[in-house]
Amino acid sequence: MEEFEEKIIKSIKSDMLNQSTLVEETVMKEIQKMHDEQLNYFMVGLKKETEAYLEKETNDLRLSASSQLSQETLKIKHDLLKLRINQLLEGASKKIENFVKSSQYKEYLVENINLIKVTPTGIFTVRKQDEELFNELLKEKNITANVQTGYFRFGGFTYSDLENRLEYRCDLSEKLEESRLLFREHSGFIITEGSDDHE
Repeated sequence: MEEFEEKIIKSIKSDMLNQSTLVEETVMKEIQKMHDEQLNYFMVGLKKETEAYLEKETNDLRLSASSQLSQETLKIKHDLLKLRINQLLEGASKKIENFVKSSQYKEYLVENINLIKVTPTGIFTVRKQDEELFNELLKEKNITANVQTGYFRFGGFTYSDLENRLEYRCDLSEKLEESRLLFREHSGFIITEGSDDHE
């Protein structure tokens, strides 16, 4: 009888061991399944976050590159405009300098003197290089007026008569300014005022 009980107890123990192994395997499978699902959920979330981050970074880089390219393009246009203006002003300066050395300059001065009603109280201001020529022109026209020297970039003269409130300018440097203004009006570009290099 004891043997029989021992067999039953062994059988129950064996059955319980088998059952516990089955339960343990089932629980382990469930845990593994939950673990895999949770891991997959995190992986999907991480992938979405990574893609969103990469897209944002890519867009930021594109915007930065576009902005930098735009700034470079503007700088190139600005430099080309500056170069063009400098060439224009240099060319205009050369033409004015050549004109002052020519015989036409004398005619130009005479034409402008003829536009003025010269009075004895009036004063002509000319550059030092033109003083002798100017006195000759006034003498030829029988005009008596004071002549003084002053600074002119290229040539020309000014006439002022304070008593009669009269002032006349014939300054060739104004022709250079006219060239710059003409370029600005017809080029389609904007030249910022108040800058020495006409940016």
